[in-house]
Amino acid sequence: MNQEKGVIPICGLALSSFLALGCFFEVKDGDRSRPSSMGSLVMEWTIDDRREPRDCPRFSGGRADLELIVYRGSVEVAREYARCEDFILTVDLPPDEYRAIATLVGRGDDRPVTTSANLDGIDIVRGFNLHREVDFSATSFLF
Repeated sequence: MNQEKGVIPICGLALSSFLALGCFFEVKDGDRSRPSSMGSLVMEWTIDDRREPRDCPRFSGGRADLELIVYRGSVEVAREYARCEDFILTVDLPPDEYRAIATLVGRGDDRPVTTSANLDGIDIVRGFNLHREVDFSATSFLF
């Protein structure tokens, strides 16, 4: 009988110690949410209506990046880059109306490898993502 009374507290202690382990978590720098005062432009693109990473060097003649220039009126407010193979780029912006120009450019020299796509009527709303998509057709490549 004495052994049973001694076992229960030890089991309870072990169980509570085990459960306490599950109460710890780690927050990494990359886990932070965007500020609630911002909205986002989520830019996605395709090459000849596909998202095939091999098409980036095949059509561009080498390595390419997407260059996205965002304007408020005539003032440039953001210039962002993403690898062509990523096929997505998110830019956080304060709520307002914007326009943008998307171009595939050579990695490292920023020379255009495609014609540019004009994106008008970008209306960013606080706390929301606006998705826009551009296709760089085979005929849009400059060589």
